[in-house]
Amino acid sequence: MRRHETGRMTMSKPSLLFGAIADDLTGGTELASMLVARGIATGCTVGLEAPIPPGKRAHVILLKTRVIAAADAVRQVLTAADRLVEAGARQIFFKYCATFDSTPAGNIGPCAEALLERLGGGVTLFTPALCETGRTVYQGHMFGGAQLLGESPKRFDPLTPMTDSNLVRVLQAQSKGKAGLVPWLTVDAGPQAIRDAVREKSARGETLLVTDTLRERDLATIAQAAFDLPLMTGNSSVVAHLPPAWLAHGMLSGDDLVPAGLPAVEGPAAVLAGSVADRTIEQLDRFAQDHPLLTIDLTGAFAGQDVVTQARAFAERHLPDAMIAIATTAPQSTVEALQQAYGRDTVAAKAEEILAEIAGMLVREFGVRRLVVAGGETAGSVVKALGIDRIAMGAYEGPGLSRAVAVLPGRPGDPLALMLKSGKLGGAGIFADVLQDMTRPASTAPAIATWPPGKASRGTAS
Repeated sequence: MRRHETGRMTMSKPSLLFGAIADDLTGGTELASMLVARGIATGCTVGLEAPIPPGKRAHVILLKTRVIAAADAVRQVLTAADRLVEAGARQIFFKYCATFDSTPAGNIGPCAEALLERLGGGVTLFTPALCETGRTVYQGHMFGGAQLLGESPKRFDPLTPMTDSNLVRVLQAQSKGKAGLVPWLTVDAGPQAIRDAVREKSARGETLLVTDTLRERDLATIAQAAFDLPLMTGNSSVVAHLPPAWLAHGMLSGDDLVPAGLPAVEGPAAVLAGSVADRTIEQLDRFAQDHPLLTIDLTGAFAGQDVVTQARAFAERHLPDAMIAIATTAPQSTVEALQQAYGRDTVAAKAEEILAEIAGMLVREFGVRRLVVAGGETAGSVVKALGIDRIAMGAYEGPGLSRAVAVLPGRPGDPLALMLKSGKLGGAGIFADVLQDMTRPASTAPAIATWPPGKASRGTAS
């Protein structure tokens, strides 16, 4: 770790201080919204072609690399890192899911190792915990509340089934280097204890270190210890604790902090849900109590039914007067039967393709201007279909609550209010609540003194 003897940084301030690379859009926008809530001017672009805007202190590049071939994922994250470093970023952060979503082939380990080699850091930390929702790590094992990850519904994930709760073991299976653990007693002892442990473990050849994390203040401790590592990795929650570290070490001043704001957006409203998470199913059930819901029959889609035309007829019946939802969610038994018949990747791609086409139809034909998308892979497909490459983020309000506004290609004066939500996050009433919120402007002062902001109980995943 690079450090002055006094512990304070002595470099001149670069225009861009921090760059993040997200392996999906929902988590990446959440990360950006956390920095925005802290008062950090943060840019957010989609893919590798959009330019990094000047004048920001942080920038997030949103990719869709979680479940693609590892070699392709590595190529994309390295290209993103090169662009961020060229723009002046002192630290690169590789963002992945709080439940470490991956397979024995990757992509977390291969991407992190490639970034570590490119950036010359030697060692990095893996901090996936999201303490706000009870996702913690102890003795290297991930928990969701009192339940081990490998015993949770995540073991049935259609793309990245997580059957092993030991993240050190999961990471080691994906990686060439040696994985290790920074145990909770070390984390609890403070930033210097973590730095000492990292130095000792690195000397023994352990360069990929999972951090035990039980409480929000553990995330703050880890951020204070690792704010000057060339590469950090983890879920977005640890990034929320970096701005206080930047302030404490003279990398920012209070004058650098800016309030967050988003304009009000009117227009027809829709929800698109591709996630099969239990939380999303619960949210759709709540939404359907008061608003029209269409569930796409994936079995019928594979049999040749024109489900997009069915969705168009559904939209014609209900828009613009009602908020609507269209979903490809299905019971676990149906998903498993389709996977056995057509293959896991084919089923996932079919659902994403359907919702992406429907998104384009809703926005272009029906003028939808308020849109919530549930599911990381779905979000990536929808945003690509709409041609969006820049997103202006609002302030983080709680898990699953990260409002944004995007500019549609060729229509700079016609904004799209957008929220890309992880399938596992948010309270039961989040869909209708957020669509209503989008009609009101949002303005938030920097949240530096306390974290998390926790404005709304609707954002709490219980």
